[in-house]
Amino acid sequence: MPRSPMLAAALVLSSALPLAAQAPAPYWQQEVHYTIEGRLDEAPGVFSGSARVEYVNHSPETLSELFFHLYLNAFRPGSRWAEVEERADYDFAGLADPDYGFERLRSVRVGQQTVRPEYPGAPDSVVVRIPLPDPLRPGQRTVVTLEWDARLSTLCRRQCRQGRHFDFAQWYPRIATFDRGGWQAHTLYPQGEFYGEFATYDVTVDVAADQVLGGTGVVVSGDPGWSPVPGSPLPEPVLQRDWYDAAPPPSLGVLTGEASSGRKRVRFRAEDVHHFAWTANPDYRYEGGAWGDIAIHVLYRPGDEDEWGSGQVVERTARALAFLNEVFGPYPWPQLTNVHRLEGGGTEFPMMLMDGSGGLGLILHEGTHQYAHGILANNEWREGWMDEGMASFVTSWYAEREGGASRGEIWDRLVEQVGALDVPHPIGQVAEDFPDFQTYGLMTYTKPSVVLYMLREELGEETFLRGLRAYFAKNALRHVTQRDLRDAMEWVSGRDLGWFFHQWIDQAATLDYAIAEAQTRQAGSGWQTTVRVTRTGEAWMPVDVRVGERTVRLEGRERTQTLTVETPDRPARVELDPDRKMLDRDRSNNVREPGGD
Repeated sequence: MPRSPMLAAALVLSSALPLAAQAPAPYWQQEVHYTIEGRLDEAPGVFSGSARVEYVNHSPETLSELFFHLYLNAFRPGSRWAEVEERADYDFAGLADPDYGFERLRSVRVGQQTVRPEYPGAPDSVVVRIPLPDPLRPGQRTVVTLEWDARLSTLCRRQCRQGRHFDFAQWYPRIATFDRGGWQAHTLYPQGEFYGEFATYDVTVDVAADQVLGGTGVVVSGDPGWSPVPGSPLPEPVLQRDWYDAAPPPSLGVLTGEASSGRKRVRFRAEDVHHFAWTANPDYRYEGGAWGDIAIHVLYRPGDEDEWGSGQVVERTARALAFLNEVFGPYPWPQLTNVHRLEGGGTEFPMMLMDGSGGLGLILHEGTHQYAHGILANNEWREGWMDEGMASFVTSWYAEREGGASRGEIWDRLVEQVGALDVPHPIGQVAEDFPDFQTYGLMTYTKPSVVLYMLREELGEETFLRGLRAYFAKNALRHVTQRDLRDAMEWVSGRDLGWFFHQWIDQAATLDYAIAEAQTRQAGSGWQTTVRVTRTGEAWMPVDVRVGERTVRLEGRERTQTLTVETPDRPARVELDPDRKMLDRDRSNNVREPGGD
């Protein structure tokens, strides 16, 4: 089938956007092609691999160096992660061999020339610099060949190994992103996640013959071990071997001849993705299904049947895809794999969810990341709110739409979670600059979801939904920033929303309105009520004022505003923001009984 077949629909939508909504400067992103092959030796837990990385410089800059991330080196003593980790359950500084993780380069070649890698953050070795023998000018390409050994840690954090179960979430030398801000080569902290270049991946792994595998992409050749359990929605797995029209790549010399006795080789291929993850466990139970043309693969462990089995997680994953397709647009990839990982919680990867449970809420959250970060690829350590806040918001929105909770219940719960609304840190702050993990979570997951609720209420749900679809249509399979989301919302609404994003994303401003005075008097056959509203917080929002049964709106920008409202009956009360659309830090001063006659 053609490359990213469903992407065509998004590109058609993008072409319909007016020039005013398009980026003022030509967009570019680098082109990357990975060919990876390697062997997993289960006894020491080491994956030995070789990668051929073809890199095309589409930027206007001439490059003298490349940077890669060796993320497994975060999960070991001496890393920056281990140094700042405060959670006792994840004490990587105290891990000893063979429990800590590593990613060790054995050799690096650029073209045919061997080069010496450099580690600018030493002793932290997550970021590696590869000097180029010759400058890489705009439009030129180079090939880097890397040989390495990788071992997951036995302490679960964004990757893990225990017994014969391996969650290869981070495992290969991943080239850093070069964008308009230059190289985004950044070590890994407990706070903040990832950012990658869209690429093609052709990955062949040699594993024990009884291993059951799942991963990003489609299984082009080999047996992943998918034998459907009784009750699976589909009697046979849908392998989609011909989805990509790609011949097998030349061997890199690691896997020659046939697999040895007791072993097998499985080849995956994925296109237009910025990461590749895979998992292996000989005890996995497999269930398959589909949503439209999109195959769904579910892998769970023995004992998970009540929560994961009998098609439950297949059906929940399909429900998530259906809702996300409505909210954003067409899913561009051929399949989605949902696996029960070793660690709790969840982590997202293109075409793959690693979930700690099979609940619908977690599947929706991690499923949203297929769009927010997977397809719309923000820099998670610079603007983590764009995907984590969006995923939290969309999960709550689904509950609201499907009757799981009312909008008011969801709003109250989110605001209660935000708690101290005057936390002196903006949402848009770089992840590791938050003082602790709790504050990071509050400002990256919870408060942004409240802010998106406010934006939806300000624009109206229909306009807001059109904004999300426009955001997707223009930016699918691209790197995005806050400006891209803002541009889409401004285009569909016809409004300048700079004031909104500046206050709620770039600043740590608080919002507080109060009814300073409310007086009413009889006027002819009705009543006339004068209300004085004050703004004590730094932020402002248009604010609704309900006088009796009548509601009027104030712009809300001024420190003090007075309005007069006529009603047929004497109003029993005056209330600000009666429908709870604003993140008002003190609602106790929002209600007043009017004085007067």
